[in-house]
Amino acid sequence: MVLHSVTRSHEENLERYEIWRKNPYSESVDELRDRVKGVSAKPFLETQPTLDALHCDIGNATEFYKIFQDEIGEVYSKVNPSREERRSWRTALDKQLRKMLRLKPVMRMNGNYARRLMTQEAAEAVCELVPTEERREALRELMRLYLQMKPVWRATCPSKECPDQLCRYSFNSQRFADLLGSAFKYRYNGK
Repeated sequence: MVLHSVTRSHEENLERYEIWRKNPYSESVDELRDRVKGVSAKPFLETQPTLDALHCDIGNATEFYKIFQDEIGEVYSKVNPSREERRSWRTALDKQLRKMLRLKPVMRMNGNYARRLMTQEAAEAVCELVPTEERREALRELMRLYLQMKPVWRATCPSKECPDQLCRYSFNSQRFADLLGSAFKYRYNGK
C-alpha cells in the first residue's frame, strides 16, 4: 500500500495550474496532464508524493474503501470471488455507511467523502459487518495507526506542529506495514 503525502507548496500548485490553463508548450491533453501532475522531488518520510492534501485523502480513502469491501466479503479466505459477490459487498458497505454515518454512495471518491470515511467511527461502522472479532480488531488497529500518522504528513513542519506524533511515526509506520503484511497479506503480499 502506498500512502500519499503532501510535498508541493501552494506556489508550485499555482504554477502548475497556470501551465494547465495556458498550455504554453502546445501539448496534447495527455502530455499536459502528465506535466501538471508531475511529482515533487522532495523526499518526505517513506511516502509517495502526490498532488495536494485533497488528493492524498482521496487516494488513501479509496484504498481503505477497497479494504473494507474485502473484509466484509472475507476475501482472505476465498480464492477468486465473482464480480456479483464483490458487488454485493460494496452494496452492503454503502448501505452501512449511509445508515451509520449518513454517507451517500458516490460514483467517484471526493474529498468530503474521503475525510468522513477515514475516521474511527467509519471503521467501527464497517466492523459491524465483519464476521470475525480477529478481523475487526485488525481493521480497527489499521485505522487507528493511519489516523495517528496522518498529522505528520499533513503538516508543513511536523517537528513543530505535531512533535508527539512525529516521535511515534517510525514505530507506527512499521506496525502499519507489519499489519498490512500479515493480517492483510491477501491484498498486499510483497507490496
